[in-house]
Amino acid sequence: MMEIKIFTPYILPTTKFFLIFTCVFSALLYVWNQSGNLIYLVLSFIPFLCVIAYGKPLIFIQNILIGSDKTITIRHWFGKGYTEKISKALYEILVTEDDIRSYRFRIQNKLFQVSPCVYNQGDHLSELLKPFTGKKTISVKSARLE
Repeated sequence: MMEIKIFTPYILPTTKFFLIFTCVFSALLYVWNQSGNLIYLVLSFIPFLCVIAYGKPLIFIQNILIGSDKTITIRHWFGKGYTEKISKALYEILVTEDDIRSYRFRIQNKLFQVSPCVYNQGDHLSELLKPFTGKKTISVKSARLE
């Protein structure tokens, strides 16, 4: 029987920020509606962008499945999953000074980025993916964290 390891993202911090920015956005729109002052409408643009940025991960919730046959399946909350051999799909890694920050996969002509730090048991996910970084020529880019 094939063993499959499932990795799900942390959604609690994302949900908190989504709710905070939604409240700020709503409050600014309410104040603009009541006062008619356009500055509140302009200021509401910033939290609106944050609502979109934090809302996308909540809508798509990307799960990672690693099979014992060395395949990776990336699936969202809805829709089909995309499956490929890890060694074939992995095409790029992003590294910081001492650590691999993110893995990039090309599966069925779709591009996916997997950052182990945002998943439950992310250390274990990183341990499973790290052996594949030396199997073939993979582009290595420096991740700039600012």
